[in-house]
Amino acid sequence: MKIWKRNTVVSVIVLFVCVALYLSWSYGREPGDDGSKVFDPGAASVETNQGLPEDTLVEGEESGNIDISETDDTGYFSEARLTRKSARDSAISILNDAASREDVSQEIKDNAMSEIEKLAQNALTEATIENLIVAKGFTECVAFISQDGINIVVAEPLGGLNAEDAAKITDIVLSNSTLTALDIHIVPVSA
Repeated sequence: MKIWKRNTVVSVIVLFVCVALYLSWSYGREPGDDGSKVFDPGAASVETNQGLPEDTLVEGEESGNIDISETDDTGYFSEARLTRKSARDSAISILNDAASREDVSQEIKDNAMSEIEKLAQNALTEATIENLIVAKGFTECVAFISQDGINIVVAEPLGGLNAEDAAKITDIVLSNSTLTALDIHIVPVSA
């Protein structure tokens, strides 16, 4: 009976972590799926001496850009941060419950604490990257770290996202995480 309960707790924890990761991924899913332009630093064939592309790789149609002008200027970004925080808080709560239960093995407790630590580190990394990108002149930014890499959603600057902008963002991510250029997906959102 104890094994069944333990397996159930582990399954529920894994389910909620997967849901949290899915929610994080859904805001940064398949770049270009929503018609927005996407810069993918790993997909360009021409590189500069810093390993960054000379030209911005853009996917999607110009007319398919996201229009957030119907809401307030930061509506998308605020909602994305709130959803990310809610999903993360829910996952952490479930993991804390599992770690504090007396009827689970030490291995489950250790795994739960490890996942909490990873979620906390991802939150710190996302916040650092967002703040540094805004400090470089972008009006809004939200970052989503997942198993597949990082999605950076930025308010598209006047004149569009260019290679210099993409290089700034890529440099910030590379210097503040263990991710590679192939793991970075930049999604400009036009206002």
